[in-house]
Amino acid sequence: MERAPRSRAQAVKPSLLELALLRSSDAAYRLRGFGRVLAVGVALALAATLVGAVPPQATPLWKTDSHLVASAQAAPASTMSVIVRETAPESDAAEQAVRAVGGRITHELSVIGGFSARIPASRLNDVLRSSSILRVWGDGRIHMNIDTSQLNDDTAANRVWQSVIHVRKAQDSGSTGAGVTVALLDTGVSPVADLGNRVLARVDLTPEHDGIDHFGHGTHMAGTIAGDGNPTGNWVGVAPGANLVSVKVAGANGATDVSVVIAGLQWVVNNKDKYGIRVLNLSFGTDSTQTYVTDPLDFAVEQVWFSGITVVVAAGNRGPSGGTVNKPADDPFVISVGAVDLKNSTGKDDDVLASFSSRGPTQDGFTKPGFLAPGVTIVSNRAVGSTIDQMYPDARIGASYFKGTGTSQAAAIVSGIVALMYQANPSLTPDQVKAVLKGTAKGYLVSTWGGGNLVVDAYDAATDARTPWMYPNPNAGKVRSNGLGSLELSRGSLHVYADLPADGLGAQDADGQLDPVTGEVDVLGQPWSASAWSSTGWSATAWSASAWAGIGWEATGWSSTGWSATGWTAAGWSATGWTGASWEATSWSSTGWSATGWSSTGWSSTAWSGAAWSGAAWS
Repeated sequence: MERAPRSRAQAVKPSLLELALLRSSDAAYRLRGFGRVLAVGVALALAATLVGAVPPQATPLWKTDSHLVASAQAAPASTMSVIVRETAPESDAAEQAVRAVGGRITHELSVIGGFSARIPASRLNDVLRSSSILRVWGDGRIHMNIDTSQLNDDTAANRVWQSVIHVRKAQDSGSTGAGVTVALLDTGVSPVADLGNRVLARVDLTPEHDGIDHFGHGTHMAGTIAGDGNPTGNWVGVAPGANLVSVKVAGANGATDVSVVIAGLQWVVNNKDKYGIRVLNLSFGTDSTQTYVTDPLDFAVEQVWFSGITVVVAAGNRGPSGGTVNKPADDPFVISVGAVDLKNSTGKDDDVLASFSSRGPTQDGFTKPGFLAPGVTIVSNRAVGSTIDQMYPDARIGASYFKGTGTSQAAAIVSGIVALMYQANPSLTPDQVKAVLKGTAKGYLVSTWGGGNLVVDAYDAATDARTPWMYPNPNAGKVRSNGLGSLELSRGSLHVYADLPADGLGAQDADGQLDPVTGEVDVLGQPWSASAWSSTGWSATAWSASAWAGIGWEATGWSSTGWSATGWTAAGWSATGWTGASWEATSWSSTGWSATGWSSTGWSSTAWSGAAWSGAAWS
């Protein structure tokens, strides 16, 4: 018997186990034609013919990740928990295929066009062979995350953080961040009243190429940094007078690759003078343990730093164990931020380092994170209809706002404070900003985590920004990264899957087989030369000659010319640029916006590829 099509309202909120399972999986995305994405991972019900017919006796291993297959082979007598994406969610064919092998359906997950199930490990191959099943995820490598979704659902909105770290006091004294531009490398920023016309440019390095935040993370960060509370004035960000530049590196599933983030960082450096960019907020991270001295991503954030832009990076949400700080927050030069839990009170005696907040030491022995800021149930702009908005209605505050928990929120707060500092003293260098932040932060937090327990103070930082010589340079004597290491190692534990060029020259092979993006290649399938990139990749000439140069952006609003053919020509998305190379991989930090917080990367109406639930994340 066929069932009635599931409506979005019938979506069942997954359990923590199911979210954990999703986070562990590999991703699968394929770009077909000009700007059209086929999400093999999850989301829309797409015809099976789009991914190619599977011979009856063949096992299409590209439907799942290698770790799930290995687990099944190692313990064939066991029962496995899996998430299944259906080819046709309106029918019962996939459920019947699972039951036919002795499996049991545990939850319907209509938001992804699928369901969760328990299946005999020995029958995994049979499940994969079914034409009614598009993708299967398993519980491979998720065991380090702390659940923060209950904080967002059940804990009251945080109304005290601005008083505790003296943001209100700073604003009352005239500090608003006016005249300062903060670049936000994230999932995009949707038009919201709180930001008005202060989003100077929207750049999109994803196949969505619309600049809009379909995931919901970037808009929340933007409001935390610079929202003015319009029209009610109830939920004001740290720097309500600051401008923003949105650099979108991840789409509706919240996932991206290191190579895309690096391209976004290059764009920021090459356009900093045009938009007056002084601060960069970055919530992306991987679980890589490659030394920062050679790591390409660390090298990239240092290039931004030494160009005169203060880089603020979320530490990650992989705590409470030590050695869990994400890359590039591991870099000794940048400002890395962890989350403090204020327990929603103005008193300091109950403040603790949030259990989910990542902590050092790093693989190179550095104490991280360097600073702490509030990171629990922070209220900011809601991206209506976005991935996290659909999945977590209990986190909504009225029609326009949303509660968020994670080191992403903490980092955004610090980015806003840095904007206040630059307003007070436009001549500051990034080293001076870090010195003043450190000198004015408060070390009252009682903890055994081994960090500096430095909780930022907005008023004192903005005030002492006028006299930076009072504080010693915290970066003096540190060794800079050379960027000559491995792009592959920088990715950490999991990888992007894409229909990569067969010839290595950008031509789509169109064979329907998803290849893991491994080794020294980027998501465009282009070879990666560490030596060539590190020596010349940050000049305007190198940018204009790169495969990323065809990206479009709008600088004056959503005009008809902003995203026209001149912005998205064949130079940007053709066989030599993006064709055949969509991605889905590292996400945005595991617990604030991910499998355990916002089901971070993956609850998309257009894509749900599993690698968004991998070891790297949005904080």
